[in-house]
Amino acid sequence: MKLLAISVLAFAVGIVVGLQFAAREVIAQTHQQASSLGAAQRLLASVSLRALDEMQAGRVDQAKSFLAGQVAIYYHTIQQLDTPAEKQELLRHIEATSNNSPELKDALSKKR
Repeated sequence: MKLLAISVLAFAVGIVVGLQFAAREVIAQTHQQASSLGAAQRLLASVSLRALDEMQAGRVDQAKSFLAGQVAIYYHTIQQLDTPAEKQELLRHIEATSNNSPELKDALSKKR
């Protein structure tokens, strides 16, 4: 009987320790993802701010060229890291927009 009680107690302690470890891992991953999201948002804000500055200064063509260059970087390099479901719609949109945007068409034609 004592052996059964010790076994049940050991099992319960193992479950508790395992759940604590799993909870710590989930918290660590959540912090890492939040940090990564923050970095992506800062980058997006920097790109947007640069485009806004160009447009505010009346340099719309430079803003278009700058934004087209950012899209081209994704098109030629970063999209290779995305899963097919994530990138297909964006790639279709990029290609459709390039039909109406000479700046984007030009940026996409340049290999980086």
